[in-house]
Parts: sequence; structure tokens; C-alpha cells
Amino acid sequence: MSSHPESSVETSPSAMTLGQCLNLLHKDLVLVDMASPGKPTHPVSKWKKLLALDAPGYELRTMSFNHGRTQKKSIVQIDGPRAWHEW
Repeated sequence: MSSHPESSVETSPSAMTLGQCLNLLHKDLVLVDMASPGKPTHPVSKWKKLLALDAPGYELRTMSFNHGRTQKKSIVQIDGPRAWHEW
């Protein structure tokens, strides 16, 4: 199994903290919080100020659309409800 942090099929060995996942993304990338009412959108730099960065159990995923021509980043909580998708 690959240990690449962007793999969407990894289990616990790839688990990172929320802060580590956010640090792998560009500071101006806009993410939408899919679990919150109203689905707030903010750039990564603002999410770093709003969220508890030391929360464990997250992974960075790359979602492909249009037969792989379009790729978007996503941070998801492993076995949990939290998810932030690239806007």
C-alpha cells in the first residue's frame, strides 16, 4: 500500500492532524465546510485561524472529475462527519 498522503484508499497509517493537512494546501485555496450549516467558505489561511489544528484523524484526498481532467483537493475526517472540499 502506498504511503502517499493524498491517496483516497489509505487507512490509519496516513492519518494526519487537521493542521498538517491544511499545511499541504496553498494558503489562498478556498475550502467549503460540508458539515456546517450554511456551508461556510474561507481560504486555507483563515481556516487555520478558526479550527483546532491539532485534531488527529484527517487525510488529504484528491478527487477527479471529467475523466481526470479536473482535480480538486479535499480534507476528510477518517471515520467521521467532517469534510472540507475545494470550492
